[in-house]
Amino acid sequence: MIQSLAAYATGLFVRNKKTTPARRKKAARAAKYAASTANKGVLRLLRTTSFQFTLIYVLVFVAAVTILGLYLYRATLGVVAVQMDRAIDKDMEVLAEIFTEKGEKTLLEELDDRAKWRDGSLYMLIRAPSGAVLAGNLNGLPPEAFSADTGFFNFTYERDIERTEAAPLVETRQARGKIRRFSTTPDAESFFLVFVARDSSERRVLSQRLEGIIMRIVITTITLGLVIGLLFSRSILKRVDAVNKTARAIRRGDLSRRIELTGGGDELENLAVNLNAMLDQIERLMTGMREVSDNIAHDLRSPLTRIRNRLTDALASDDAAKEEALNATLRDAERMISTFNALLSIARIESGEGAGAMEEVDVCAIAEELAELYEPAAQDAGFELNLKASATPPVKGSRALISQAIANLLDNALKYAEGGSRIFLSARAREDGAVVLSVSDDGPGVPRQDRAHILERYVRLETSRTTHGSGLGLSLVSAIARAHNARLSLGDAMKSGGGLRVSLVFPSLETS
Repeated sequence: MIQSLAAYATGLFVRNKKTTPARRKKAARAAKYAASTANKGVLRLLRTTSFQFTLIYVLVFVAAVTILGLYLYRATLGVVAVQMDRAIDKDMEVLAEIFTEKGEKTLLEELDDRAKWRDGSLYMLIRAPSGAVLAGNLNGLPPEAFSADTGFFNFTYERDIERTEAAPLVETRQARGKIRRFSTTPDAESFFLVFVARDSSERRVLSQRLEGIIMRIVITTITLGLVIGLLFSRSILKRVDAVNKTARAIRRGDLSRRIELTGGGDELENLAVNLNAMLDQIERLMTGMREVSDNIAHDLRSPLTRIRNRLTDALASDDAAKEEALNATLRDAERMISTFNALLSIARIESGEGAGAMEEVDVCAIAEELAELYEPAAQDAGFELNLKASATPPVKGSRALISQAIANLLDNALKYAEGGSRIFLSARAREDGAVVLSVSDDGPGVPRQDRAHILERYVRLETSRTTHGSGLGLSLVSAIARAHNARLSLGDAMKSGGGLRVSLVFPSLETS
């Protein structure tokens, strides 16, 4: 259809006398391109997996409809045909019994009576070898009877439907019958031929109608199957093209592109959701890599510059100044190594390598161990570390990473909860089986507008930078939370406001 429209439009354009040869040539190229595009589109639909599966289902359904039609035919018209043959055999046996017991005259009378019936029965009695017709309602013996021997055969005959003075009106009908020889003795020279048949025209008409219905059902099924297959393939292809379009955009560098969701909830929708989640992870990793590169270049420039200047000055100083320069250089090197280790840990966790083998772990037991480990450090820093832990169900995770997350949260509280005196570590179970791990303090807290930023790398809200740190502690906790499918949230530690509570909600074993 597209080709026809394109050709028609081209013909109109070419036949227009006002068009120039260049325009005609351009129109012909456009029509050729439109036809080629249409052919490619149709061929692409025919090559789709969905169309091929639809075609297979259509063929299977057509075969099932055909088998069902044959069964229906045999269960209806087939039974009628068998019953007709049985009725003919029964009539033949009755007539044979009459001939044997009561003789020729009674048989003749019986056939005359039967010939008057209007039930579609056909009879004929012939004396052989003379060939004289003695009784019956047929004008002559059908030609098929001469080669049928003693079996059933189908034939046609003519029946008067209306008589006029000019000529009788007749119709050709179909029937099925059987011929049999009656004689008093097997070697008698004179015998009778008895022909019994039933009109089968109505059954044949019904058979043709049923065959036509089955054929129309098959053709309709094939047509609808092909149309539905093309429409379904087009719908699937449209969604696949959306995925390919997004993939091409991402390949060109636009990592923010995502597959559009239709809300259908089918398997393609689930695939798109998983692909979008994967793209989010990839974008997060790529953004992290860029941030690492930028922040390393920014944050390491100052310590490296200090180390170079310090060592340059130490070369011209006395031994005491050299020793102090070496100690300061050592401290800066340790901080840089710590920063690199934190970045490496985050990268390994987010790539899935650092998580290691996940197993059932007891979060409550880990919290108790970390509380015991950090209690002396909290006392030295002037804080009271309080543990509130109740029995929790096991969760699927890495013991080492969960311990690292608690340690980072406690370190963060010890460094930045200035003015506070208490730190709280708690582990509890929720009614739905999830486990909540939280670290809170009564320090100054974090403003609401800044809470989303402190989970990013190298973010430190302390502008004076008097406290040592790389700004990677909470970023590492966030990476550990994602590795465990846990939800990380920040909020106020006290009802009246103030303080900071960082909570990790680990899913139960059934949902993880």
